[in-house]
Amino acid sequence: MQEPELLAYRPEARAFKIEDLMLEITLGRLRIPTFQRRLAWDRSDARKLVDSLYRGYPVGTLLFWQTSAPADQWRWGALEIRADERQDAWLVVDGQQRLVSLARVLLTSDTQSEDFALYFDLDSSEFVFPPSQGAVEEDASRWLPLNRVLDSEKLFEWLYEKEPSKERRERALQLGKRLREYDIPAYIVRSESEGTLREIFGRLNSMGKRLEASEVFDALNGARNGQRPSTLSQMALELMQSTNFGRLDDDILYRLLRVLHGVDVIQSGRDDPLRLDGALAESLYTQTEHAVRLAMDFISRDAGIPHYLLLPYKQPLVTLGKFFHFHPEPKPRSRELLVRWIWRGALTGAHRGDSVSTRTALDHVVAGDEEGSVQRMLAMVGRTEPSLPQVQDRFHFRYAASKLQALALLDLAPRDLESGEVLDIASLLNYREEKKDPPYPTIIKSTADMLPLLLTGANRIAHPNRPGLRKAVEEADMAILASHGIQEPALRALQRDDLAEFLRQRARHLQTRFAEVFARQARWQDSDRPSIGALVIADES
Repeated sequence: MQEPELLAYRPEARAFKIEDLMLEITLGRLRIPTFQRRLAWDRSDARKLVDSLYRGYPVGTLLFWQTSAPADQWRWGALEIRADERQDAWLVVDGQQRLVSLARVLLTSDTQSEDFALYFDLDSSEFVFPPSQGAVEEDASRWLPLNRVLDSEKLFEWLYEKEPSKERRERALQLGKRLREYDIPAYIVRSESEGTLREIFGRLNSMGKRLEASEVFDALNGARNGQRPSTLSQMALELMQSTNFGRLDDDILYRLLRVLHGVDVIQSGRDDPLRLDGALAESLYTQTEHAVRLAMDFISRDAGIPHYLLLPYKQPLVTLGKFFHFHPEPKPRSRELLVRWIWRGALTGAHRGDSVSTRTALDHVVAGDEEGSVQRMLAMVGRTEPSLPQVQDRFHFRYAASKLQALALLDLAPRDLESGEVLDIASLLNYREEKKDPPYPTIIKSTADMLPLLLTGANRIAHPNRPGLRKAVEEADMAILASHGIQEPALRALQRDDLAEFLRQRARHLQTRFAEVFARQARWQDSDRPSIGALVIADES
């Protein structure tokens, strides 16, 4: 292994005031490199950070790499930054989460659409999430938006507009001064070698809170030359944007990449992260993206699982990725049998993905032996029909059984309760990215009695979550309700407010429909023979 190089110049140690750091961000000098991970903090983390600054607590050290950077633009939440080409840019090696969070809190002009928007309660001296419009209208001078404190002129404008009391005014001025003038220590490293910075990044990750293995891999191997996909995180984002399958976990992509590289699918905690030369890393990123696209297309089109969140278990995506890497255009019979494999493994729990079963499943996939690979995969999940998911079990999207029920509800081709159009549930499952309510809402929102089936699939519907959903069910046409597994006896019970009977009637009907869907997809009793061509070849040999 090549020894890391010595730095020609010692890192420059400096202290930056918060207002100076935010100015460097707006000027485009301070940037996040492509090998950094995506933002992992939420607004609660941002609130703790700002509170620490206000109280004068230490918040850690920053590490910057001084280098050239092209013109660029990027968006963090509601904040958009444009930067010109610079020869003296500072790329953030350590401190991304803190700096991006502060920028979103202090620099954004739109507190309505910015998730990280914070206010300072001038009575309790606490940092709070945006108060209700009614609270602001009732006492406007109490709630100071933090995007007004970094610039003293903006702060004075706010004080002039709101005319707070003397005590509130003094607290506001103290807050602005303490935040603007807080000093954060930082090191600036000057080196021509990107590899040296990646080495520093990897060593920083070994101290304190560890990154995920996929994040370390991206940090050590991701491309800076604009080649796409350049990181696993970027790959996941571009796959989400170009398909309707949702955002894959970076770790799943990293596992597939390791498999295609020929190393163990699971990185041991004792193993060093992969360090690859540029050409090999670029090739593996490309191969991983191509293989996973084929696997996603198969899962969605052939297996009837239209979104990543609906996969009962995620590990089969890695196995299918390896299969499609070796066999990008499998025979129709192989595709048919692979549908049985994915559904049987989901229903039996064989796809749970412990270390032993994961490695065994991957070992069954062999280059040059398409149909033999499929037969070995099928043998592993078995032919014994398991106990099926029960509608009366609690419904929660974390459970594989609930995801199977959600898929069975989709098989009914659910229609919009008002327009009657067939719903695109896969699009609705991107609710996190689009900041919407999740689909599969409850029909009965609340009741004085805790009914036995209230928390089960009998009370769930594959439909956008809208106000007045129960009323829409009660008024919908029976043909539309049939696409949601609601028959007339259940509807009549709901209309007369017999909620327990409604849930019983629907649970009974759904259990029968679910069993039909699972049997059709798994084909427990059908022959799993390979294609006729494979049988003829085997007989002749």
